[in-house]
Amino acid sequence: MSQRHPHDETQARRQRRIDFDVLGPLVLLGFLASIIAVALSLAAIGSNDNNSTADVAPAASTSASSMPGMESTAAPEDLKADFTMKPYNPVTKPVAPGPKTFELVATEKNIKVGDKVYSMWTFNNSVPGPVLRAVVGDKITIKISNDKTSKLNHSVDYHASRMTLGGGNLQVEPGKKGEYTFTAEFPGVFMYHCATAPVLHHIGMGMYGMLIVQPKEGFGKPMPEYALTQSELYANGDHIDTNTPDAMAFNGIPSQYIQAPIKVKANSNMRLFVLNAGPSEQSSFHVIGTIFDTAFADGNPKNVTYGRQALGIPTSGGAVFEMFLRGEGQYPFVTHQFNLAAKGAIGMILAGDGKPGPGAIEDAGANGHH
Repeated sequence: MSQRHPHDETQARRQRRIDFDVLGPLVLLGFLASIIAVALSLAAIGSNDNNSTADVAPAASTSASSMPGMESTAAPEDLKADFTMKPYNPVTKPVAPGPKTFELVATEKNIKVGDKVYSMWTFNNSVPGPVLRAVVGDKITIKISNDKTSKLNHSVDYHASRMTLGGGNLQVEPGKKGEYTFTAEFPGVFMYHCATAPVLHHIGMGMYGMLIVQPKEGFGKPMPEYALTQSELYANGDHIDTNTPDAMAFNGIPSQYIQAPIKVKANSNMRLFVLNAGPSEQSSFHVIGTIFDTAFADGNPKNVTYGRQALGIPTSGGAVFEMFLRGEGQYPFVTHQFNLAAKGAIGMILAGDGKPGPGAIEDAGANGHH
């Protein structure tokens, strides 16, 4: 049997990198084009240890058509932006146990997202709201205030709590504030969102975020951690009612991690916290080029499965994914519902320099899964 000379191996790797420099962008564009093609073809086929205090009013029984801002069917390009949505930093890190206080401010703004302007309601002028972290057993204090320029009442429901309406019964008027507490009892990736009627519209307009509750012993061995929230963007209230997303996104901005990929070391492990905020679409989360060593449904380590290619995440559901990225290269992440990926629910992880190199198939024995 003939053996490859080291010089030949070096030349082969050099050529592979040259080929990538030339073809890599074309391959990525082709990949995105194939997603769009699939989407078009599919379209063609047709406890309560809590207490609360508040300066609030009772929840109003408001119909969607009579809500301020909902009567408008202005196209995104007709709106004047109050500000441009900043890129969302996906990095998240463990926290120590102990009491936590989270402050959220409800706002109603016109926000430029990519090349369009959307009328959006937010927590802390961000969609999604901030990623919050706690540990099982922590007493959590929620302070919510409603900006004085708002036209509507707002609230916040924490899926990690056991209390009336998850705290959403505390309805806060414009210019007012409220406060309540609960204890985190279970580990997981939990959604928080505005619970003011109609809830569909308050979530659809952008009022949602992720709360990660760590087990007391942690999620496992240390590794880089990132938080991703999948959601829909709608041009107006009618489109929310008919579930006609104008775009899809991870962390609020369509395809933002294609333009600014998440970068990790070659031959490294990573942990992803994923939430599907909806409000209406499901998610089939998948990272192209690897297999999930472990996946925790709803982010609870007791709900563990192994060797997953994808995991379905219902609206308001979450998950934790641990994986190994072999060698250097590109690892796109998507919802495998490609009609949604084509609208922006797609991102990129670059391992090493993002180009094929050491760790490719000939090195599998040294760089395989552990």
